[in-house]
Amino acid sequence: MATKAELEAELAALKLEMNAPANDPAEADPEPKSGDTRLEAFFADHGLSKDDLEALWSQFSKELGDLPHEKPITLALGAFGLGFLLGRMSK
Repeated sequence: MATKAELEAELAALKLEMNAPANDPAEADPEPKSGDTRLEAFFADHGLSKDDLEALWSQFSKELGDLPHEKPITLALGAFGLGFLLGRMSK
């Protein structure tokens, strides 16, 4: 169990940290590497590389292309539902 002196010392350190001037926002957001866009930098911050995104996109497009052959009824119902929704929203 912490003693009163240790807790007071920690409280004083936290108060100093809170009263310290805020860091420069430019330091917190480093410049993207040359050739990177802000979107690529965002994905890189979250652990996704350009190769990962390309692999995900190719997998998504392959699965979307296979959908009419694998689940035609689901595709037809989805298309009908989307058309119905768009038609109701346009009124």
